[in-house]
Formats: sequence, C-alpha cells, structure tokens
Amino acid sequence: MNKVLYFDYAAFIVFALILISVVMKRLTRGKMSRQFLIVLIVALVATSFDIGAIAYDNIGERHTFAQYFFHTGYLVFHVLSAALYTIYVISMVDAIHIFRGRVKSVILALPTLLCVLLLIVNLFYPTVFSIGTDGEYARERFMVFLYITSFIYMIIGFIVVMKYRRRLSRKCLISVIMIFPLVVVAAFKQVLVPEVPVEMFANSIGLLFVALLIQSPEQMISNATGLNNITRYMEDVDNVLDNGLNIGIIMISLVNDKALRGMIGVVEYHKLLRCVSDKLVAMGQSKRYNTEWYYLGNGMFRCIMDYKVADQAERFAANINSELKKGYTYNGMLINLLANICITRCPEDIDNVDAVMRFGAELSDWKYTGQIMYARDIYKKENYDLIKNLDVIIDSAFVDGRFEVYYQPIYSLSAKRYNSAEALLRLYDEKYGYVRPDIFIPAAEKSGMIHKIGKFVLEEVCRFIVSDKFKELGLDYIEVNLSVIQCMSSELADDVREIMNRYNVSSEQLNLEITETAAAYAQTTMMNNIEELNDDGIAFSLDDFGTGYSNMKRIASMPFAIVKLDKTFTEMNENDKMLKVVKNTISMVRDMNLRILVEGVETLESFKEFEALGVDYIQGYYFSKPLPMEKFVSEVKRVNMD
Repeated sequence: MNKVLYFDYAAFIVFALILISVVMKRLTRGKMSRQFLIVLIVALVATSFDIGAIAYDNIGERHTFAQYFFHTGYLVFHVLSAALYTIYVISMVDAIHIFRGRVKSVILALPTLLCVLLLIVNLFYPTVFSIGTDGEYARERFMVFLYITSFIYMIIGFIVVMKYRRRLSRKCLISVIMIFPLVVVAAFKQVLVPEVPVEMFANSIGLLFVALLIQSPEQMISNATGLNNITRYMEDVDNVLDNGLNIGIIMISLVNDKALRGMIGVVEYHKLLRCVSDKLVAMGQSKRYNTEWYYLGNGMFRCIMDYKVADQAERFAANINSELKKGYTYNGMLINLLANICITRCPEDIDNVDAVMRFGAELSDWKYTGQIMYARDIYKKENYDLIKNLDVIIDSAFVDGRFEVYYQPIYSLSAKRYNSAEALLRLYDEKYGYVRPDIFIPAAEKSGMIHKIGKFVLEEVCRFIVSDKFKELGLDYIEVNLSVIQCMSSELADDVREIMNRYNVSSEQLNLEITETAAAYAQTTMMNNIEELNDDGIAFSLDDFGTGYSNMKRIASMPFAIVKLDKTFTEMNENDKMLKVVKNTISMVRDMNLRILVEGVETLESFKEFEALGVDYIQGYYFSKPLPMEKFVSEVKRVNMD
C-alpha cells in the first residue's frame, strides 16, 4: 500500500514559507515570538521525518534502520509539536502560571516523556509500530497512546484558552482554537485512510492562520525597534495583574527624545532607536534574565522581568543606566542619551494597568538626574488611588460644586498698583483634599473634560468681571489659561465669544494665556483660534517663557501682547551667566514692543532686580499667593486703595 506524499510536501512548503516570513520580518524577539518559532521548527522537522518515513515505506523493500529512524523521529516530534503548541496558546492568554511549580510542570511534561520512553522501547521491542520483513509499516497496540497524548494536550489547551478567552480578541480566539478541530479531524481521517497522511497538512493550515492573524508585525511589534509594541505591553501587564503575579518593570524614557529627533534627523533617529533596543535586549540575554522588552514610542522603553528574577531589577537597571550614559556616536560626535529609569513593582507599587500607563507617561517629563528612581518613593499608595479615580473625582466635582477659581494679583510697576490678576482653578475632594492642578489637568485633557473645565473657568471669570466687587477694584483685565487641547478645538473661538456675549464682557477685560508648550504646536486650528479672537480685540500672553520650547521667531509670528518669564529667570542672582540671559531676553522682547511679566518673584531682592531691569509686571508670592475671590478682593483693596 503506497502512501501519497503531496499533503506532506504541501505542509513542508507552508511551514517553510511561514518560517522564512517570520525570520525576514524579524519576528523572533519576545517570549511569544520565540515560542511560535519553536513550534514552527518542530512542526517542520516532524514533517521532514514523515516525508522520509513515507518515502522509505513506498520503496517496497526493507530498510529497517532508515524506516525506524524516520518513523521514530516523526512520532517524537509530532507529540512534541502538540505539547509545544499547547504551551504556546496557554502563554498567549498569560496563564502559564497554572503549571508553575515542580509537580505541575512534571505533570504537564509526563505524557510527552512517556511517549518518548515508549518509542525508545519500540526500537528493541515493537510496541508502537513495527517494520515487516517486506518493509511494510504496521501500527502496534500502543500507537493509540500517542494519539491519546496529543488529544490530552489539545484538551488542556482548549480548556485554558476558553477559561481566559476574554484576554483575546474574537479574531485571535478563533485563530488559536481552530487548529484543534483541524488536527482531530485529520487524525481520524488518517486512522481510517492511512494511505493519505493529512495530519501535518492540517497542522500547517492552523499555524498559517495563527501567523497571519496573531503573529503579524502590526499586531505585536514596533516597526521602529523590533520590540513588542504598546498594545502588547498593556495586554501583558493587564494579564499579569489579573493573574495575581509579581513582576518588576524597568521603565526607561529618553528625556531628550524630541531634541535627538530634531538634531540628527528622522532616519538617523530610527537607527539610534534600533541600536538602543538591540543593546537592551543583548544585555538581558547576557544575564540570562527572563525578560520581555517593549517600545511604546516617543523614546519610551519598557522591560518586564519575570517574578523569578524581579528581585534583580535594581542591578539590571543600574547596568542599563551605565550603558546608556556612554551615549551614541553620530558622524564622529558623541550624543548623550538622557534616560530617566524607574523601577516599578507590580502589584506592590501599582496594581492596575491604567495607573501603570499613566505613571510611565509622566516619566519623560521629570527632570533628568542620572539616578535610578523607584515608583514606591515617587508616589504613595493613596496617590495611585487618586490617579486611578481622577475621572470620577472630576465628574463629581462638577456635580457637588467642588471646583473654585482662585485669583493671583499682578502688580504693575508703572502704575504702582495691582492692575490685573491670573485666574487659577482649584479642586477640593472630600477624600484626598486639595488635588494639585498638575495632577487633575492632564487627566482632564486625556478624558476630554478639559473643555468643560475651560468653559467653567471662563464663566466664573466673566461672572466676576461684571460684578460690583470687580468694578470697585479698578482692575484692567483677568488672565485665563488655555490648555493645548483647548487651543486645538475648532469650537474654542465660538465658545469664548458666546460666554463673553452672555455676560456682556468686553474684549479689553479678558486676556488669554497660552503656554510655551501649546505655542510650540502652532497647528492650523490653534492659529485660526488665536487670530479670530485677537481680531475680536482679545489680548494674548505667552506663559512660562523659558521652559525650552519657544523661540523668538515664534513669539514674533504670533499676536502676543505680553510675555511671561518663567520663574527660573528669578535665579539670575545665583549665576552671572543667567543674569546676561535675562538681560538679553528682556531686551529682545522690548524691541518687539511687547510687555514683560515676571512670574515667581518671592523676595524683595528679586523684585528690586527686575524693577531695575525695566519689566512691566510682577507676579508671585512676594505680593500674594493665589486667593479665593473674597480674599483676593480684600488684598487688592488693601494695596490699591491704601
């Protein structure tokens, strides 16, 4: 009885093409990619042995050694293929922890070990298969045990995947489990019609779907670095926390990422990212750590360390820090890599994926120190709870009226009095007390609530401006801050006009502040908003000038009336070079016929210095901190009516 080979030939071609595709696309990094690669190689080897076994069987002569070699090899790798695929799909739903521990690991491996033992015995005493005197291949009574073993692995894999199916998308779930019925049907077909071996072909079709729908680069891999992408990172962190496992996360964020991109260009920047990622992966491999690497974009690298080596995260992070400090060589020039590195233990430090993502996103904004940081030292547990509940806190603040606008007076040096004030929002929560603006404003920007907050502040300011209390103070205008997200809204200009018209506030009574960060975007929508409102007579201030994003060309091209120097300029008495910078900056702003306001003035000495330099306005604790409306009114009366 001759067996047909074309199904095995087809399976071999499919496996080979998948393998070539995986290698060419560099899908060999990461735990899941490596496991899939191993499954592919084992299946390819099993198919090769099957081809050899069938070829010798079809000769019609006895080639005992070759037949035993190829049939034994095929059966060993066939059973191994089923076991490895089961491990792969269990790892895919991040449930491999179920089988951790010596006893459970042995139980999982035991069927495969028994099959291998049977096949070794078969070489001396036919129990699984035999080769007749005429070279005829025959199955023996224990062959069924090999099929039962493969069936057991499929049942285990199916049960675990279905239990944790919510961790997979519908497309991925179907792709993962479809191989099980395919192989079962193929196995029954092969038992009934042994001359048509279709098992490996069915296996190849199943793995082809997995390769196309799950192991595709756009699903898992960052094109820039070849590491796992942000989607995979979120899924892995979520699954680990859901399983109650302990892990260490080394968070690495390049503080000078934007500067590097602008300095060396996009092409060289991507080479740098690839170089850094290769170096990081190699470091983990050299230490033989069980690590998983990710690139989230914007210079943010992440490393998840398995619970077995998580306690070595501190030493590994120190090695990474030392390596990155060596820099990157470009055209013979050494470029510094300024990386903030923070060790986070989950769930000890952070116990939910949203907080992990939010905390990591802030890492790039922190000042570079060159030292390893620890999440436990940066935020206390209650702060994580606060961050996690910010959306609810903001919503309830509107309902319960816990938002309040404070005012910080601005002193005019020419008038020798307060001439204006900056409106600043404050949020009080019954559980957490006063929540800092630098915490709730970014959260509001991400959730979209910043638009509602912006309207609330503007309404409160307009309501105050038209009140008798404000009229008694003799102030010229109130400054209101605009966030980046507000500036990017196409409805901003209409919203501002509507509120001002409703309260009958004139354009001279309002001044809108845009931070350097917002001004740096200079998008079409933002510029249209600024130009429309400026045409209506509303003046604009550039806030926080000196934080590193703006330049004189941008200031000259946008309709600013006031430039507010950041409080870092008040440090000029500590540095002679800083004094020169301050003098030159003031001189340039003056030459553009813009008024100058200095923020953060806290001492008489600092006040006298800026008065001598000829600035227009002073704002800071030297005069007053931000105050609730009633106290603000009293403070302005005290100074202006003295």
